[in-house]
Amino acid sequence: MTIEIKAENRPQKFRQSVIFCADQSYLPFASLAIHTLLRNNPVRDYDICIASVDALVPPTELKDHDIRFCQIDVGNAFDGMPVSKRFSLAAYLRIALPEAFAGQYDRIFYLDADVFVVGDAIDAVFRLDMLSCPVGAVTDITKLKHPNKPTFDQKALGVDGPYFNSGVMLFDVERFITMRVRERCAEAAKFYQGEPIYFDQTLLNIVLQKEWAQLNLGWNWQWPFSRSLFECFIDVQIVHFIGDDKPWSDHKRRLPLKYRETARRFFQKFYPELAQKIPAADAALRNGALYHYFFRHITKIHLFTKCFNRHCGDLSKVLPPDLR
Repeated sequence: MTIEIKAENRPQKFRQSVIFCADQSYLPFASLAIHTLLRNNPVRDYDICIASVDALVPPTELKDHDIRFCQIDVGNAFDGMPVSKRFSLAAYLRIALPEAFAGQYDRIFYLDADVFVVGDAIDAVFRLDMLSCPVGAVTDITKLKHPNKPTFDQKALGVDGPYFNSGVMLFDVERFITMRVRERCAEAAKFYQGEPIYFDQTLLNIVLQKEWAQLNLGWNWQWPFSRSLFECFIDVQIVHFIGDDKPWSDHKRRLPLKYRETARRFFQKFYPELAQKIPAADAALRNGALYHYFFRHITKIHLFTKCFNRHCGDLSKVLPPDLR
């Protein structure tokens, strides 16, 4: 079985690429993420690509930015993989990217569409020493909080150990293919059929365990809501809006205002119907809520300093994954 590019709007130009996976319904959010990427990284030596299972109509806001659109034929590669109402088989497309772009890209920086690229050093990610691992990633927030405890899915499956977030991943294409990572994920899905699996993230962590490279927190900052004040100590490149609170659906106003307003300004230009769903920036601060917000940070200072001190402020520092 061959995974390959079925259709594309242009060929590759570089040996590395930032790639988003999206369908037509999520394309506005991928476009917003690319807008933040281009705003902070106007000069680049990598392709920016949107990969999809179905053919996409390139949106107007991206037509002048040389974005590569690729429709990927995955055949039956993901037949039998667990799905849900929220996650279809297309959720596994990210782990097919190395095979789809083999021979074109040496490294792929995969980003979920629910990210903002706030840093100006994205090109540096392609020069990281990945310690001969197929994947470079940041430890998942649940494991950062409780490094000595298994995550929910690890506990259910009877495994433990390091655990990374699959929403931002750096692929060594050749190494990923050589180690049969995608095929091993499919085998793991069959072995654990019927068990609680968080889709590609669980499977990748089962398969790779200690065979992934731990990147600096700044490459996948997962605390924009709960610990946003710590952000000033990190050279954040990617803000990842994990969970239900996104800049375009932050109805309880939990995220920092700057993220909602960035989304609002972008959507007002290109998707006004989405801009109307974003809460207005007219909510007053309440003393009690602010005291509570600061107190929550104070109680987590020890945890944050422990996480920070592994890499300190060095974006180029890559470590083995085990935190214990």
